[in-house]
Amino acid sequence: MTLLDNPPTVDELNAFRKLIKDCNSRETADPEPILQWLKGLRNKTELKAKRIGLTEAQKWSADPATGNIIHDSGAFFSIEAVRVRAGNLREVVEWDQPIYNELEGGVLALITATRNDGISFLIQAKAEPGNIGTLQLAPTLQCTWSNLKIAHRGKRPVLAEALDDGAPGRLIYCAKHNEEGGRFWQKSNSNCIIHFPEPEWIEQRATDYFIWVSLPQIKALALIDNVLSPFVKTIIAPI
Repeated sequence: MTLLDNPPTVDELNAFRKLIKDCNSRETADPEPILQWLKGLRNKTELKAKRIGLTEAQKWSADPATGNIIHDSGAFFSIEAVRVRAGNLREVVEWDQPIYNELEGGVLALITATRNDGISFLIQAKAEPGNIGTLQLAPTLQCTWSNLKIAHRGKRPVLAEALDDGAPGRLIYCAKHNEEGGRFWQKSNSNCIIHFPEPEWIEQRATDYFIWVSLPQIKALALIDNVLSPFVKTIIAPI
């Protein structure tokens, strides 16, 4: 069981919207402290990524029967191909293309807490190999179910326990959103907001790569190039 197995009511979301509205007037909208924090992390983060040939990728190989690229564990995603017949719907009548197939989907969660008489959102500076600037401001949790199940045999994502049924948070909003269909085959992610009445439980488990921000700050960051993950924007859209 996870927190996501008990979907919230519309009343809970409406109550949260009212709380956000009541707090807006006393919350800062200045994104500069967040940008300075991000700059400091970028300067000390050592993740290095370079493109290599697919045949060089360790633990990834082509299936002899299909040619699909798969991981040794059978988890995560595969790179397959799709043949499209579009009629007059698109620019061309038909085409073939590679496509990602990730059946389990993922979780995109923003954790919020009541702090300093306002509502704060916890975002993380997340390192991904394809990011411009290495780190991008992402949701509190941005992971696949394969990551949560530790298919990579590493560690659970930081704050993954916030999804556990015994965590003291309350699910405010949860809906499945279709992933970009030009690159992913029928994949959806669970977008959710989880509210904690106090921040201590979260702060005891977070790392230096997490920071509390206000909703006005998120909106200001959305106007700056290559800083804020599009996933953050989709999660806050219902608010």
